[in-house]
Amino acid sequence: MYSYTHDPETGGLLLNFSPTGFSKEPRPVYAPELDILGFDKYWKYDKQTDLPYMWAEANQYIYRGKVVARLKGGNLYTAPEINIPKSDNGKVIRPEPRGKKLRPINIEAMTKANRKVLQVVEQTTIKKILNVYKKYKAKLDCFHVAFSGGKDSLVLLDLVKKALPKRSFLVLFGDTGMEFLDTYKIIRKVKEQCIQEDIPFYSAESRLSPEESWNIFGPPSRVLRWCCSVHKSAPQTLKLREITGKEDYKGLAFVGVRGHESNVRSHYKYLNTGEKTKGQYSHNSILEWTSAEVWLYIFAHSLLVNEAYKKGSARVGCLCCPMGGGKSRFIEYTNYKEEVDKYLEIIKTAYGKEDSDFEDFILKDGWSARKNGRDLIKNKLKYTDTLKSQFLTINISNQLSNWKEWMQTIVIDSNQYKVEPKRAGLSVEIKADYLKNNPLLGKYFKHVFHKTACCQACGVCVKPPLFGPVVMRVSVFHERASWQDCMGACGAERSEAEQAPM
Repeated sequence: MYSYTHDPETGGLLLNFSPTGFSKEPRPVYAPELDILGFDKYWKYDKQTDLPYMWAEANQYIYRGKVVARLKGGNLYTAPEINIPKSDNGKVIRPEPRGKKLRPINIEAMTKANRKVLQVVEQTTIKKILNVYKKYKAKLDCFHVAFSGGKDSLVLLDLVKKALPKRSFLVLFGDTGMEFLDTYKIIRKVKEQCIQEDIPFYSAESRLSPEESWNIFGPPSRVLRWCCSVHKSAPQTLKLREITGKEDYKGLAFVGVRGHESNVRSHYKYLNTGEKTKGQYSHNSILEWTSAEVWLYIFAHSLLVNEAYKKGSARVGCLCCPMGGGKSRFIEYTNYKEEVDKYLEIIKTAYGKEDSDFEDFILKDGWSARKNGRDLIKNKLKYTDTLKSQFLTINISNQLSNWKEWMQTIVIDSNQYKVEPKRAGLSVEIKADYLKNNPLLGKYFKHVFHKTACCQACGVCVKPPLFGPVVMRVSVFHERASWQDCMGACGAERSEAEQAPM
């Protein structure tokens, strides 16, 4: 919302009422981060974790208004290089004269100096939250705070508590199973707070463990981000159905997305009224907040702080996320080595890499650039289709489910096709003219057998599509599924050459 400057007196940030343009997204820097990066070789400071010492803006470290260090490079295995700047006269810029200890930020004085601006930011946001609740409370089955354990969702939860009546909303943590260990610690603390305040708190997780899903689908990548659907959105949809007792529930999620986080998010709107997903509304309540306002709010109201931030993480999320890189990977690996190694081993096995070339493969982001399943050594083609003369022939090997269950989801003349069992699979034929005259049905017919061949009951296709709910009751894999306009939700529309293991 508002611009800020660095305050040399308090060591903190000072908001003003000028609208912000591009935010540099400042974050507080604590002693553990300084230790991890090697700043203890340059500066003296107490090894306490209660108060931050300075601020970081991207690769710059700013102490009481002056840039005292810059970082360059860094990767999973190597710390970034520290560059200490020099003044115009060629002297090294030091945080404190004569090598004195760093002084912590004066939190009390900083929050006092920002009180008026913060009150405006807070009250404006609370009004937005209350207004959207009043507008939709008679139309929706539930309101929930989408909680991640990060700084933004901690602030959002506090604002929603202030804005809405008790028991009018719930808190839902999407547990991917891949969160930082420090995130799970803060989740437990927030859950206990919610219990004490009579606020319902739930966790939602996939029926598949991360290890299972990574081995089934292959490691996620920047393009193939199946992990978000399998481990976040689908489990939350199922949990909210369970909570409301409605397959076709309508709900609104308060989400801590901020426009300054990325170029894509800068184009988000405050309110999504179900344009993409029927009945699913979302409100980006702190959309215009900068990280300066988020951190000042946290300090002003003494909110909990995820320890991952104190250890140097600019953002908290999943371990081994393909969207990460550079210094963030080094910080993550240093803090959570044992947990990260587990996923690195899966990557190594999936790509058939030897120890000698694996490090280079990781450093060049070979795994996170994956666009298909061709490079995965265990990826076996389970589905092929061929159009010859009068028939489309589909061959399936080692199918994972019963085609008759999936066939119940479409209306088709059974005289137009035949299915014959073969050794460890199926052979399917359907008349080409029939498909030509019914192109949409032909597409769905193929998807029936994609599902037959590949469905792992990950739950993604149960998310409410635009034109109606999806039902899937899982036993070993599934008993029955029905869906409308969600064909291909799990990637069935890819060509055979691009097919990843499902």
